[in-house]
Amino acid sequence: MTAGYAFFSAEFLHQLSSLDAQAFYLRVSMMVIPGLIAAPIFLMSIYIMLRRHFGRLPEQHFALWVKVSLVLLAGAFVLRIVLGFWLPGYVAANGFTHCSKLENPSPFASQVWVRQPEYCHELSYLVNGEVLDWFDEQEVAGKRPSVDEVTAQIELLIAQYKQRYQ
Repeated sequence: MTAGYAFFSAEFLHQLSSLDAQAFYLRVSMMVIPGLIAAPIFLMSIYIMLRRHFGRLPEQHFALWVKVSLVLLAGAFVLRIVLGFWLPGYVAANGFTHCSKLENPSPFASQVWVRQPEYCHELSYLVNGEVLDWFDEQEVAGKRPSVDEVTAQIELLIAQYKQRYQ
């Protein structure tokens, strides 16, 4: 879990430092860095449970765990609030528009910010994964399709979706 948070935090910071390199969209997770800060609590909990089950747990270890956990939780909570206010303005100031239609519906899903507001098609929520995959393919291929081509591709994916499920 800690390694996953470390990887996603590094990826998140890399994306923020190179916003100009993002041709189509950007995924922004408000929970990655606070999660990295709070991840040691999970490891300390395992240590406490193992020591209690298999041996004697010194009182000072438990007291230290509680203090460190409270500090880490407070830090993660404050950082999440700060990111919630600062990050959307920063990403928007760098030319991105928030597109909720391309996001997953889960509560901890990343926010999706698109380079052009036209990329956020009214019905793109039906094919959000396919649209983001297509954006990734275009970026890997080094292609820079026009806004009209992107809109046409989104509408094609939506038409294929409707044909498949209607």
